[in-house]
Amino acid sequence: MNQAGIIRNRREVANLIRVSNRKPNCLVWHSGETNEHIQMKLEICKYLKKQGIEFYTEAIFNSGLRADVINADEKICYEVYESEGMESLKEKRNTYPIEVRFVKAGVVWNEKLIQ
Repeated sequence: MNQAGIIRNRREVANLIRVSNRKPNCLVWHSGETNEHIQMKLEICKYLKKQGIEFYTEAIFNSGLRADVINADEKICYEVYESEGMESLKEKRNTYPIEVRFVKAGVVWNEKLIQ
């Protein structure tokens, strides 16, 4: 994708996120998350950062939905899951405003997990 397309995607993604929640390229986590969940988010963010891709973590969409990691350059949301049921995952896929890819927590990191 050319630079103009990347900038357009970044702007579109930023507009989907609440203004108070726009913190690009920062890893955010909550005390209720497991170490495996946090570690997988960290691995995704490290990979995106090395690629020069802008990302958001724990971003709250204007609709109120919260995303684990958003790749702003490609408009992809990465949702890290552990024990979440299939119905919940399907619901996220159907309601998030951008493409959603699911990544299992607790597995050995490999960049193929997010492709």
